[in-house]
Amino acid sequence: MRLTLKHALQLGSLAVVCLASLPSIAQEPRWFDIEVIFFKRNVSVESSQEYWPQPQSLNASTSEPLLAPLFGCSKEQEPCIAPRFDKLPVSIDGRGWPISGATKRQMLSKDQLELNEEFAKLSQHAAFTPLLHLGWREIVAPRNRAKHYLVQAGEDFSTRFNEEGHLLGSVSFSNEQYVTESQSFDLAAEDISLFDESDSAIAALGIDPEPTPAIWELEGGIRVYLQHYLYIESELLLKRPVEVELLLNEPEPQPEQSAELPQQSTVITEENTVEVPANVAVAEVVAPSEGQNVVVLSANTETVEQGSLISEFQTEEQLHSFKFDQKRRVRSGEIHYFDHPLMGMLIQIRRSPEEQTNASVDTEQTPITDAQAESDPIVEAEQANFNEASELSSEQQNSSVTPAS
Repeated sequence: MRLTLKHALQLGSLAVVCLASLPSIAQEPRWFDIEVIFFKRNVSVESSQEYWPQPQSLNASTSEPLLAPLFGCSKEQEPCIAPRFDKLPVSIDGRGWPISGATKRQMLSKDQLELNEEFAKLSQHAAFTPLLHLGWREIVAPRNRAKHYLVQAGEDFSTRFNEEGHLLGSVSFSNEQYVTESQSFDLAAEDISLFDESDSAIAALGIDPEPTPAIWELEGGIRVYLQHYLYIESELLLKRPVEVELLLNEPEPQPEQSAELPQQSTVITEENTVEVPANVAVAEVVAPSEGQNVVVLSANTETVEQGSLISEFQTEEQLHSFKFDQKRRVRSGEIHYFDHPLMGMLIQIRRSPEEQTNASVDTEQTPITDAQAESDPIVEAEQANFNEASELSSEQQNSSVTPAS
């Protein structure tokens, strides 16, 4: 059979496609440095046009906290007592922190952070307050194996508010939980007073008080994964004290009053004067005949009690939650800004020194020099897209997911 040039080109193209679809036998790990700055806006909640029904909650299942070594026990402490913070440090120096997880996550030291200029500008600006600045290095996994790392930052509100966001010491007796507990607990039998301190009351029962869980100003999860492209998913809760007006009493319902006038009573007396009760008023006196006085009596409207028409309110401070839930496809090396009416996030994902050291070069591709990339922005973009596509793992090459445009 005669093989034409056209058939040869078709067979060659098919062979290239088949080879490209085969999994890579020796795929180098894809190391990235991830650096994040979380900050809040110094604005009042009332100034925002958004509405957040309370309470807000997280849907993401978070794994190990990024700041887990901060809460670890000291080796000198016996027994082991984890440290407690009223406020977490803003800038994290991960020098000497342990490597953890299958992705070999290692926190970056202060010398390895590169968004210091952006952090300084936010700190000096009156409209923003940085909450957390940290970075870590890891092998970025595909989406089905990437986890949401737990983020915690800011102030611990557990000394002022409970988990429902109410001030400590304020109890709503309409809550069924409190009603049930009060009915099943005999204070007299246990010799405990309602006015005892909570710790002393628990100690009287012989129960060791459990430490109150921290309620951090910022808490949530962040996940970075590689699925043909780099993606960032973040779901956070920012907690802020808010002044709320509570209704103390409701206006009493007014009784329905008939449109007709009350029925009048006529009293005829032979005397010139009549003793009238306090709730009766004399409407008129007539003399139908000599020697008789006719007195018309009706109810005294000034003595009728009226229901309360005034509603009383009390201002109380509560801890409200405001949700931040965003996802974005990004390119390595760029600084990305995630906006929110009450907070924000700056993040950069860049190739780490491990990636640059272990990167394999395809000998069949002609590399583009740095001078060419800097002189032509289109060439630079094409080179960036080529580098992103060359980082596909064998698992991603077999995936049927179509890259986002």
